[in-house]
Amino acid sequence: MPEGPEFLSVTPQRVRCYICGTYSESADHWSYRLKLTGHSAVCPACRSKAEHEIEEQTSAPNLTGAVLLGALAALASGAIWYACTRDRPSGEIVILSFAIGWLVGMAVVKGAGRKRGRPFQLVAATLAAAAIFIGHYLTLNHAVHSAAIEGSSSWLSPTQFFTLYGHLLAHGRGVGAPLSTVIAAWVAFVLPRADKLVLELPPKTRRWI
Repeated sequence: MPEGPEFLSVTPQRVRCYICGTYSESADHWSYRLKLTGHSAVCPACRSKAEHEIEEQTSAPNLTGAVLLGALAALASGAIWYACTRDRPSGEIVILSFAIGWLVGMAVVKGAGRKRGRPFQLVAATLAAAAIFIGHYLTLNHAVHSAAIEGSSSWLSPTQFFTLYGHLLAHGRGVGAPLSTVIAAWVAFVLPRADKLVLELPPKTRRWI
């Protein structure tokens, strides 16, 4: 067998600093900026700049704007849910909850002045859940009046809504509402998440909270 160069079976992994563009085959003392879409490497010389960028991401937020714009998105989302589900027998389109969570979450981020952080995550999740509730309320209210149920008022009271919905659950219907609420709230909760700077890259980077 002719002699030849021995090739490494594993090529050294090169990392690149997203700030200055420096490449290195050794990640010793490097940091990692965890983002919603993955991560970026940061060399030791640029760590302070990355820390400043992350600090800017959460400083001087507009909480009022986040709540107001998020609430408007929740109301619009509830109306969209109603428009898409009122003529469906089940009144449920679970996949639509992903879109609602995204819409509310992004509205909160924009209303906050492109700021992120745990308070905005909680606001977004709450408003997304409220959007699903509004949609289900409008859909059930429509179904009740379409059936011309005797004694029903123009709008269902909260007691009437939960009583009717309880009957639906008892008959195996309406089970998608809790699932769609969880999905929408989770998507909305994730979107306003602030970046994080760590010294070691977690095994499952995309699942950090």
